[in-house]
This record gives sequence, C-alpha cells and structure tokens, in this order.
Amino acid sequence: MASIDRELYEYILANSSNITIKWFTAKCDFDSPFYSNNLNPEIDKVLKEQHALTISTVAYAFLEEEHGFQEQLLIWAETVAQSRIEHNIPIHDVIKALNKTRETIWLFVENFAFAHHDDLLNTVVLKWSRLFNTAFDQLIHSFSERYYYLSNNRLNAQQALINELSVPVIPILESVGVLPIVGDIDTFRSRLLLESVPNTCVEMNIDKLFIDISSVTFMDTMVANELFRLIDVLQLLGIKTVLSGIRPEVAQTSIQLGVNFGNISTFSSLKQALLRTGVYTTSGTSKK
Repeated sequence: MASIDRELYEYILANSSNITIKWFTAKCDFDSPFYSNNLNPEIDKVLKEQHALTISTVAYAFLEEEHGFQEQLLIWAETVAQSRIEHNIPIHDVIKALNKTRETIWLFVENFAFAHHDDLLNTVVLKWSRLFNTAFDQLIHSFSERYYYLSNNRLNAQQALINELSVPVIPILESVGVLPIVGDIDTFRSRLLLESVPNTCVEMNIDKLFIDISSVTFMDTMVANELFRLIDVLQLLGIKTVLSGIRPEVAQTSIQLGVNFGNISTFSSLKQALLRTGVYTTSGTSKK
C-alpha cells in the first residue's frame, strides 16, 4: 500500500494548480474582503503561493513520514500566520478559508479513489481520511498557536510604544529635560512613571527636569502623592525637579485636599518656569 500512498501524494501535488483554481472560484463567497473581492494582484499572488504550500504540506501526511510532515507544518504555520497578521485578518476568517481548502483537497482525494476503486480496500480510504483530517486539524492548531503568539508580540510592542509615549522625557538642553504629563494618572500610569522616568533621566544624563501637568485633567491626593513620590526619587538621584502647569482649579482643589506643594518649585506654565529658572531668557536664547 506504500506505493498507492505515494501515488496519491504525487497526484495531489500534480493537481495543486487545479485545486487552487477550484478554491479561488469558491472564495468569492467568503465574508472577508481579503479573500473574496480583493482587487490587489499582489494579494492574489500571495494567496496562490500559500495555497500551494498548504496543499503540499497536507499531501505530505499521506506518506506517513511524521518528521517530514512536522517540518513542513512549522514552515507553513509561520508563513501563513505572519502573512495574516501583517494584513490584520481575523483568525475566524482564516479558519473558514482553511476549511474550504480542506473540502477542496478532499474532493481530489475522492476522485483519485474512484479512479483506483478496483485496487483499493475500504480500509485504505479510511486510513487516508484519518491521515488527512488529522493533518488538517494539526494545521489549524499550529496556525492558531502561531497566530496567537505573533498577535501577542505585536500587542506587547504597541503597548510598550504607548507606554513610552505616555511618559516622554524630552531633552531640551544638555542635562535639562521636560516631562509633559497628559491625561489622568491612574495606578498603572503612576507605577510606569516611577519605573521609567528616573531610569530615562539617568540614561539621558538629565540633572534638571521640568514636570508639566498643564494637561492633567484631574488632581486628587492620590495623584499628588504619586507626583511627590516621583519627585522624591528624582531628588535622591540628584535630579532637580520643577513643577509647571498648575491651573487655578487644580490649585484650588489641592488646597481643599490639603495637598502641600510648598517644598517644590511651582509655576503656572512651562514657559514661565523656563524663564524664571533661567533656562531661557526673554530674548528666546537658552542658557547652558
């Protein structure tokens, strides 16, 4: 039976383009624009190449060479998952397309079996069905696993960028920087401030930092305490801090809450802070 298994393998590979043509005819019924009505010829080229890879990977399972199949499977899962992540294709759309591929390839297996029905036992066809469906189940599992891993990596990278942008230390002169804080300060962000700002200042050799809170929308004792903690850490590192952008309503709220900024240099605006501390002169030139 090994010879008939190889014949089936070679038959599937020989009909790879026909299987792909049949699949492309059916893909117009898919919900996903990526598959159904994409007018970009480059996308169609990618789909045809990857469909051929899918066919050759599944066909390999009929040879019952587990090591070779697993090698093919890893290549296939990485290739297809990377492509679908790059094009932001939902995983359910990919699985629907794969199930159509499963259906299409099996039609060709049936055609081969009918053409050789005099030479085949039912047990052989049942074995092919088992090998084929097991291989496809592994395909979907491996793809889903790789897709999840790559999606998480992308999300983590995006979150890291968002975190970096949410607490940006901007150098304006040698050893002088500005930290503009925009929006609310919650528990997560306050922890991020404490973890990243001191390290960033040390890396940039900043010894004077202007913290501008003109865009902080809400001030309570928690926010004030987190600012004090950050300033204390910076001062322990020898970094002088100046607080700017305290709006009238924030100042009034701070007084009502008993928040004391008495030990910190404060200014109503960043411009005022830069001028009053001598970083910039009225002529607009900077002092080093």
